Amino acid sequence: MSFLPGLKFYLKGMGIIYTVRKYQMSEAIVEVEDLGKCKRIPMGVVGGKQDLIPYVKYSGFNSLEDWWNRIKFFIPGNNTMYLYRVEVIK
Repeated sequence: MSFLPGLKFYLKGMGIIYTVRKYQMSEAIVEVEDLGKCKRIPMGVVGGKQDLIPYVKYSGFNSLEDWWNRIKFFIPGNNTMYLYRVEVIK
């Protein structure tokens, strides 16, 4: 599973991160480069920016707006978006 460098650093320090992706994936143990094994946990479909409010604190972004802008850069238009919790396995 790939992350931008700053988000990978955040995941390494915090041990968890919430991430939004355009593909629906199942719960799995995944490899994150430079971190090792992590557990990917599907949290559901994101219907809009407001759905992410409870997860901003562990998103790696300073605000909901910053996170949403980055999501829309990678997932433009009205494509379905999926929220995942990723936890470093110690």
